[in-house]
Amino acid sequence: MYGKSLKTILLISFLFFSCSKNLGEFQLNKGTYKMWKKFIKPTKDELSWTQIPWLTTFYDGLIESDRQQKPVLLWVMNGHPLGCT
Repeated sequence: MYGKSLKTILLISFLFFSCSKNLGEFQLNKGTYKMWKKFIKPTKDELSWTQIPWLTTFYDGLIESDRQQKPVLLWVMNGHPLGCT
């Protein structure tokens, strides 16, 4: 039992101290603002999905699908849309 708790303490200590050394590299300030803005702002390719004329109701999708004789994509999920559950 003593060995497992010691290993757990050592692992937590390792993770804490090894991860904390990089805290200074990820600061937002006047000097890093432009770099972070460029990094975070989506590119044109990443925004290409916004050009698709998505329909917001399943009924409208069925009507349009029938009219064009094309399949329907129904996206159903449980939880936060970004996976932050």
